[in-house]
Amino acid sequence: MPEPDITRIAIVGAGIGGLSAALSLRRLPNVDVQVFEQTHILREVGASVALGPNGLRGLEEMGALNAISDEIAFRSDHGYPMVYKHRKTGKVLVKDEHSPFVTERRHHTARYFRPHLQQAIADTIPADRIHLGKRLVSIKIKAGSFPEDELDSSSEGVLLTFQDGSKHVADLVVGADGVHSTLRSLFLPQYKLEPTGQMALRAVFDEVYIQDLIVGNPELRNSVHVVGLDRNLFSSMLGKGKFTVVGLGYYPVEEEEEERNSAWKGKKWDDVVDVESFRKEYKAMIPTIYDWNPWITDLLDRIPSNSLRVHPGWASNQVPPPVHAGRIVLLGDAFHPHGGAFAAGGSLAIDDSIALFLSLQHVQQQSSTPSTSSSSDASSDSRSKLSHALDLYASTRLPHTGRVFSVVERMRDSVAKPGRLWDEEKIQEWARDKKEVVWLHEHDVHRAFVDALNSEHTS
Repeated sequence: MPEPDITRIAIVGAGIGGLSAALSLRRLPNVDVQVFEQTHILREVGASVALGPNGLRGLEEMGALNAISDEIAFRSDHGYPMVYKHRKTGKVLVKDEHSPFVTERRHHTARYFRPHLQQAIADTIPADRIHLGKRLVSIKIKAGSFPEDELDSSSEGVLLTFQDGSKHVADLVVGADGVHSTLRSLFLPQYKLEPTGQMALRAVFDEVYIQDLIVGNPELRNSVHVVGLDRNLFSSMLGKGKFTVVGLGYYPVEEEEEERNSAWKGKKWDDVVDVESFRKEYKAMIPTIYDWNPWITDLLDRIPSNSLRVHPGWASNQVPPPVHAGRIVLLGDAFHPHGGAFAAGGSLAIDDSIALFLSLQHVQQQSSTPSTSSSSDASSDSRSKLSHALDLYASTRLPHTGRVFSVVERMRDSVAKPGRLWDEEKIQEWARDKKEVVWLHEHDVHRAFVDALNSEHTS
């Protein structure tokens, strides 16, 4: 009996999206999955990350039970995905809720320190499949074999060249290298991101720094989003005894706005910034108008020096056209750079990983009969099947990701920004009219895949 053909899959990026893709796609028969990460150590840039029920179920489906355990994940005692409070009174404005279909606590929205989640997923993948220090510099898609001086290969594919001079050939390349994706820029150079004006200032530190505050106010451990007139604040316990504070606000992006945001001006993604400047933004500059509840200012006073990092927002108002081209496909933030709204990026990437698995599995199962065609016909047939699978992937994900972009764009049009501050009436109106987000955090990617299949069969 002839040996089955091995499909070579290269994943660019070893963040949560890339590792989830590797874990998901390794479930396919007859595949060789390799992950290439530009950094020399496995370290996520950022601070905290949330997974909703869909992301948690996805990891569970892939077999990464260690990644959803209480050892590394924190779930709020009150059982709500998020509670929103008033900046001055501290009273609850509104709560997000899980649907009745979330019956297991392990599927309740969970908060992580990013490196903990990243490492937990990596631990489920053989170490020799993750290649560090591999910064992608070029890709070449070619039919037929590559010249011997590039790489010995008897089949067509994609040639990836890395900064260290090494090369790799794959039948399918998955771009999971983040919002500023190198892979996306190589095959879609016309697709550009723009600054959103939103600035996230994130700190992660050990719980011991606020232990006495928690003793006096146990609710402080739970995830809370505090709504202000011109900026917001998020805080929560994370897994493994970590705590996070995130300040969220919009700032002018025009170059002439020299006098604003001087503390953050010129700072790049993940740069360390001044904690005292951050604290001042939440102090009572004008008493009775901008004052924040004492529990917030007390918390900010405990943030350790050198723990606060800045993350300027970049986004597009649409997914890249196309999502895939030839043997290249996008996944995670490289696919849907919506700017991080709703803390949904991790779960979206996990759903992408499952959708790609389902699409490739479907095409594999349809073509399980060995081919007797000539090599050229078989190669053409292989390209056609891969194209079919990637079309299915796009059809599964685009309706959902398109909705995400649409909702985020409307949200950005109404949030408090410089020159357009909220007042008390606006805060109450927002709380009263806030839409549920079950459609996002409990999205059923399996049902979406079936819908894509049904649409394909009826078109």
